[in-house]
Amino acid sequence: MLVERDHLLGTLTALVAQAAAGHGGMVFLGGEAGVGKTSLALALADAAGDRLTVRRGGCDNVTTADALGPLIDAVPELSTVIEDEAELNRLRLFRRLRAVLGGTPTLLLLEDVHWADEATLEILRYLGRRIEGMPLLVLATFRSDEVVGSHPLTVVLGDLATAPGVRRVQLGPLSVAGVSRLIEAAGSPLDPDQVHRSTGGNAFYVTEVLAGGEQSVPATVRDAVLARASRLSPRARQVLAAAAVLGPRAELELLVAVSGQPAVAVDECVERGMLVGPGPGLAFRHELARLAVEQTLSPAVRTALHTAALRALLASGGDDRQLAHHAAGAGDRDCVLLHAPRAAARAARLGAHREAAEQYRLALRFADPDDAATRAQLLAALSYECYLTDQLQEAFAARHAAMELAEQLGDTAAVGTAQRWLSRLSWFLGRNSDSRRYAGLAIQTLEPLGDGLELAMAYSNQSQLEMLTGDPDGAVSWGNRAVELARRIGELMPEIHALNNMGTALSSYRDPLEGATRLARSLDLALSIDAHEHAARAYTNLSGTAVNRHRFAEAERHLRAGIEHSTERGLDSWRLYMSAVLANVLAEQGRYPEADELVRQVLCKFQLAPTTRILVTVVAGQLAARRGEEASGLLAEALELATPPRRPSGWCRSRRLGRRQRGWPAGRSRSSSRSTGPGRPSCSTRRPGISASSAGGWRWPACAASRRCRLPGRTR
Repeated sequence: MLVERDHLLGTLTALVAQAAAGHGGMVFLGGEAGVGKTSLALALADAAGDRLTVRRGGCDNVTTADALGPLIDAVPELSTVIEDEAELNRLRLFRRLRAVLGGTPTLLLLEDVHWADEATLEILRYLGRRIEGMPLLVLATFRSDEVVGSHPLTVVLGDLATAPGVRRVQLGPLSVAGVSRLIEAAGSPLDPDQVHRSTGGNAFYVTEVLAGGEQSVPATVRDAVLARASRLSPRARQVLAAAAVLGPRAELELLVAVSGQPAVAVDECVERGMLVGPGPGLAFRHELARLAVEQTLSPAVRTALHTAALRALLASGGDDRQLAHHAAGAGDRDCVLLHAPRAAARAARLGAHREAAEQYRLALRFADPDDAATRAQLLAALSYECYLTDQLQEAFAARHAAMELAEQLGDTAAVGTAQRWLSRLSWFLGRNSDSRRYAGLAIQTLEPLGDGLELAMAYSNQSQLEMLTGDPDGAVSWGNRAVELARRIGELMPEIHALNNMGTALSSYRDPLEGATRLARSLDLALSIDAHEHAARAYTNLSGTAVNRHRFAEAERHLRAGIEHSTERGLDSWRLYMSAVLANVLAEQGRYPEADELVRQVLCKFQLAPTTRILVTVVAGQLAARRGEEASGLLAEALELATPPRRPSGWCRSRRLGRRQRGWPAGRSRSSSRSTGPGRPSCSTRRPGISASSAGGWRWPACAASRRCRLPGRTR
């Protein structure tokens, strides 16, 4: 029974009609757990069934999020693309999904996307930006009380806030009148005011209270669920326990196998309303009910059920993610170490790098402390996934631990590889001296081993450091060594990397035309083999060199292409950094609202690399000061981050900028500084960075020496 949702259902039904006519839309439906989001979604599906093809998928939090799990449930046609190792490409996958959903008018229901994996959220972002011209309505439900702060869905909602056809709706609790209608329909003697006070108008809790048939209102939803469960036979309660361990939905055969009970016991759970069966498999009426049952299980019972689930799934061919989860619950070390890395590799292949990192962490928890080789391999893999997702402190710690294990094993090549990565990670973390020390150690370690991929990358890493510190001769010298070795051994990655270094150095300091040619070649090669990170770095450095030549339209073009590339491939580190650079470019052009929005999106991330945080904090401080707001705290933070030994190479100008701009008095009238007129530089020479000009007709104090107050385009 749908109560007090008629108006919202009518709004959504109107969007169904628009989608059927080819004008798509996306709705994010928020609300607390149990408020009735699923009931509203199913009512919409019933209303749309004669006009749209209904596809439905959902997320869960029983184990690590399944990469693209809800999309595969809803659009099984994607499976062939996903399982094709040779052809899989994230962008190709996105386009395939768009082709499937755009071919026939469709309603796509995705439930509980607050638990969605990284790749699924990127698909929502991808569709949201393109949905207006598609015959598609997407309804994505989420728990709004869980989507706060740095939650990944927060970023997606922010990115799509102004996208045409995308809207966010909040579903509130029932009123006393709504609760009264449910009580009347159930024929219950309970007092509506008392039920409303106890349940807060939560629709699921109200229905559980009424279904329990008690004369008094239970204290919690858990009590209401368990009161109903207590009336089941022992066999049916065992089925319910198995269903709680298996997750949100389980096939009948699997439920029978894991519970060890006959199908008639499953039927009892369905007849009593504890399990429901629309769609594939059987499920609890709500995740709150599943959790209530699961929390009553003793450790011994839970372990036994996980063991039974593992045995049954191994026999039926369960996927690696499920097998790793139940193996962990059963305490089966060997099985975890077999399936968790496989699940991680699959997640990474689909662009769900955070989920991949979770699987590697799971494997490390079960790895034998004395098995140095296995632990080293898992730590290196975890480090890379953390690096891609801007979890840099953990990436460094994991790589350092892997290096120490490699030293114990006497694996010189692995030691050199780790040293080269530690050089890169140290730079991201602002540890310049460590970065140079590890770079030199990597070359010393790898050169005695002869020609090889890792030595070529070590040469290119040294070239990169010279480029970052403004030494074009060193960058070109080491870059040429890397390219020559790469061509000699037939490896493309070091050549792509080194061309980027040399191109950036030449563009910035010596020969812009030759530099641009090498940078473009680096990008073309990276895109030709879909080398995700190398392409992102090329976009970053193309934009950085354009900023330094004051070619802001060109810089913006490269940045937007690079941000889209990084977004579609789950490269958070690069996406966030380029977004910070783009904020500065937009501000330089006087497009302050756009710059403010980008700054907000970047700063809402809980973890940011120092390089990104320095840049975005300076831009945020400049924008705040321009509005006449207190900015000294932001600029002081940027100054602290940019102060040796924490600052990355080449950030001295940002440090000076922070010092100069901290002198801007809070609340000082803009008219108190000499104005040069709207949109004109207040410094004697036009330089990048909004410190050099303002459409509002003001300038930063004491900035006659424009070289000292600029915020340059950054390269990486």
